[in-house]
Parts: sequence; C-alpha cells; structure tokens
Amino acid sequence: MVQILSAHEALTGWKKNKVPGMYISSILMKNENVPRFEERYGYLDYDWLLAVTKDRKCVETEPVVIKYIAGDNLSYNKEYRLNDFYNNLKIADGRFGAMKRICGTRARYHYVIGETKESRYWFRRSNLSIKNILYYLSSYINPLRKYVINKFRVMA
Repeated sequence: MVQILSAHEALTGWKKNKVPGMYISSILMKNENVPRFEERYGYLDYDWLLAVTKDRKCVETEPVVIKYIAGDNLSYNKEYRLNDFYNNLKIADGRFGAMKRICGTRARYHYVIGETKESRYWFRRSNLSIKNILYYLSSYINPLRKYVINKFRVMA
C-alpha cells in the first residue's frame, strides 16, 4: 500500500507511531534552496533531513531494508552522543523545556549502556514524568533495568 505524504511528515511521524527507524538511502531533488548539511560534527543529519524534506512530496513504500542495532552502532558511540547532546542544547537556545527533554535523552542513553550513576544524574535534570521516574528507580536494580531495556523501547 502506497501513501503519498510529505517527507517531512514521514520523518517527524515515525517516532510518534513507534515504528522502526526510517532509512533513507538517497534523496533526489532539484538543487534549489537546499540547506547546508551540519558541518560542525559531520554526521548529525536528522535536522538537515527535516529541513531538506520540508514542503516536498515523497512516496512511502514498504520497507526494503531492516536495520538491526548492534553494540557498535553509531547511536551507542560516546563521542557521537556527546556531540549530539551539545548540538541539541545549542538548538534549544535556552528553552527550559527543550533542555529538560535533551537531558532525558542523555539519561536514557546512559541507562541503556549501563552507566546507571550517570543516568541518574541526567534523570534528575530531565522532565518529571512517570517514565523518567520509573527509569530512575529501576536504575538501582540491575536485573530490572535489563528487563526494561529488553521489554521496552528506551532509546529512540
């Protein structure tokens, strides 16, 4: 089943629907008004994809690639996560709510890789939500933390 929607909607909607991450192998477009790629770190492309696809049409098809996440995935790379954290803080530009969500994302990263003390530090600085409180509490009980990681999608 093919559904016509904007690429921007497809990229922003996948997290809400809790479907596996979207994989884009190429984007064909006219070379007009194309925003510059993120140049500071060289690999933070999600915001760039949002900017490129805004107000453009795409076709959503059945997935042709399945992404399996392994321990050596870029999402688990400490340097990448640190650069992503600082880049997102820069984008948040002092907005308190956004900064709290960014701290929650960093806390969940440390939670998943087993750095529980570090995760609790960032959870205390994140949004006061039921999920974050439960993650915080479960970080003290390692078997429960591992169960939560296996049963639920902790990191996006």
